[in-house]
Amino acid sequence: MDNSHLALKRPPEFTTDADGRPMGVTLEPSAYVALLVRGNVTDPALWPPGTQQGAAALARVRQIEAECTAQHGEFDWGKLAEEVRDEYDDLCGVLDQLQDTGERITLEEYEQRRAENRP
Repeated sequence: MDNSHLALKRPPEFTTDADGRPMGVTLEPSAYVALLVRGNVTDPALWPPGTQQGAAALARVRQIEAECTAQHGEFDWGKLAEEVRDEYDDLCGVLDQLQDTGERITLEEYEQRRAENRP
C-alpha cells in the first residue's frame, strides 16, 4: 500500500508570501492526527485540543509492538497475550476514531482504493 496516501475531506490550504513561498498550512484535524500517528509523535503538546489521549495511546501501541518484535523478531498480533491483544485493539480503536474523517464507503470502493495504492 502507498504510505504517501492520506485520506482528506478537503485538500490542505497553503498560505504563501509575496514570492510564492509557503508560509503556513491548514489541515482538517483528522488529517493532522493521521500525520502525528504516521510520524510516531507522542508528545501530547503537539496534538490538537481534546485529542491528547492519542499521544499516550500511540506511545503504548508502539511499546507493545516493540516488545513483541524484541521477543519474536517481528510484530505478530497473534503472539501477544490475550489481555495485551485486547489493550492493543482498544488503543488502535482510539487512534482510528481520532483519524476518522466521517467518510463512509462501500466495500467495493474500499477494495478498489486498496488495489490502486498497491505498489
